[in-house]
Amino acid sequence: MEFKELVEAFAKRHGIADLVSEDDGISIDIDDIVVSVVAVGGEIAIAAEIGEPPVEGRAEFADAMLEAGMESVAFFVKSAETGKYMLMRRLSMLALDVTAFDNAIESIVNMAEVWRKMLDDFRPAAKTTTERAEGAAPSFGSIDFVQV
Repeated sequence: MEFKELVEAFAKRHGIADLVSEDDGISIDIDDIVVSVVAVGGEIAIAAEIGEPPVEGRAEFADAMLEAGMESVAFFVKSAETGKYMLMRRLSMLALDVTAFDNAIESIVNMAEVWRKMLDDFRPAAKTTTERAEGAAPSFGSIDFVQV
């Protein structure tokens, strides 16, 4: 199946009227996750944006992504253009039909949602650790205690 046919079938299946394939590529927002799909030779590359790298603890978060990448069908990249973390997956056009294409996009969106939540949850933890290291007064919460 050709890339344009896959895109048209995907758009029809999901009721997307304005999804247009230009230069063998599309970009679509699915549940606030930008997904880009590009045809390159006999393959397609699907990329889903996760978000900005954390200011504090960047190396620790990057290590977690690299370790998780060993067991994933997708791999992690950092966009040179936007500086954001992304998940990427490459698939052979020969192995794709409409259902496999749809499943691949759904799968990467689901993975991106998990990693976006992990990234969002990671930031406050890194900030709290930095504040403690700088001697800031502890805050009340489920993991902070103040001795009286």
